[in-house]
Amino acid sequence: MTRLLLFTNEYPYRTGDVVFVQKEIDDLVALFDDVVVFCHARDTSAGMVELPDGVRYGGNLFEPAPEDAPRRLLEWGPAWLFLVAAWEELRSGRLFRHPVLFVLSSKVGITQAHRTAVREAIAGADDVVAYGFWAMGGGLGVPWLRGIRARVTRTHGYDLYEERMSSGYLPFRPFMYRRADRVLTISEDGSQYLRRNYRQSRGKIALSRLGVYGPERAPRHPSNPFWTIVSCSSVSELKRVGLILEAVCLLSDLEGARPVRWVHFGGGPLLAEIQEAVRGAPEGVTIELRGHVDNADVLDFYARERVDVFVNASTTEGVPVSIMEAISYGIPTVATAVGGTPEIVGPQLRTGELLGADPSPKEIAESLLAVLNADEGTYTPRELWEREYDARRTGAYAAGLVSTAGR
Repeated sequence: MTRLLLFTNEYPYRTGDVVFVQKEIDDLVALFDDVVVFCHARDTSAGMVELPDGVRYGGNLFEPAPEDAPRRLLEWGPAWLFLVAAWEELRSGRLFRHPVLFVLSSKVGITQAHRTAVREAIAGADDVVAYGFWAMGGGLGVPWLRGIRARVTRTHGYDLYEERMSSGYLPFRPFMYRRADRVLTISEDGSQYLRRNYRQSRGKIALSRLGVYGPERAPRHPSNPFWTIVSCSSVSELKRVGLILEAVCLLSDLEGARPVRWVHFGGGPLLAEIQEAVRGAPEGVTIELRGHVDNADVLDFYARERVDVFVNASTTEGVPVSIMEAISYGIPTVATAVGGTPEIVGPQLRTGELLGADPSPKEIAESLLAVLNADEGTYTPRELWEREYDARRTGAYAAGLVSTAGR
């Protein structure tokens, strides 16, 4: 009997990574006799989604349990692995820089792997694979598991690039990648980062892009006397929505510009600040700050209304799902060259225009104008989505990588 232990952050709860996991879960079910899901969810107030046939919920490893007591964890197996992990940290020069974070994070990982429900799930099948959908949170326990055929870890952004952490540290990376049988990355940039920084991952890395579902055909909407520009992200320092606002306001002054309608989907800590700033928008610029909305509402907007260009000004990214969704509807994009974004945006890909990592508002405005005034057929963004980011392809490919790990 083949069994998959799937470790997530929130799934099957309705928040967080549910939008990613749901695009792989049916394909995983098709390749395993059964799937047991363990999450690490802090907030469960949104309730659960319905699980597909062949999937059962194993429990929330974030919630404390009696077996978490330190004396219960001091078995020979976990203790030996802890010494191995500490040696890896010491050899890499990481242990003395972050000893407390290493110990605390190791306790979290050992605790997850030691849970009764997890051990019973391993004991109940003769061929078990563990898949950590993240290399943090719910995935911290994967390298500490014993008695299984293979360990697979997926990396994204926050759980991959150490310099993005305020501490500059992600726990027991050398140990995690040495114990992994396969490491999935969502971008080639992520794959190269692993090869450069963690020799333990070499020979195990597989590019496995996240994907999104798109319409059967890209909608065709008539032209408007104004341009519609859309962005979709949290309103935070990292996403630089204020920079987009400045660019949109400048755009109306550039030669050949039409009236502009900018629609932003997403809320966040800086939303009130942006709401105040839009009061100074020039004549000819209409701004709609939609705040937090369901993902389905964004896609419905793309289906019903003409969007001339999508814009993303992030300081850091993996490969943005928001851009995947936009190009699936045939919408060209202007975005910053950070993380894996150059793998999805650029004139050579015919998906849009790529900015530098730290553009000025004028540079963003000029790139927007270039896309908006381009001849029809200059950009064919949906073609890249069909080749690389269609979830009907990416989910099956990822499931295949997981099911064959360790063989």
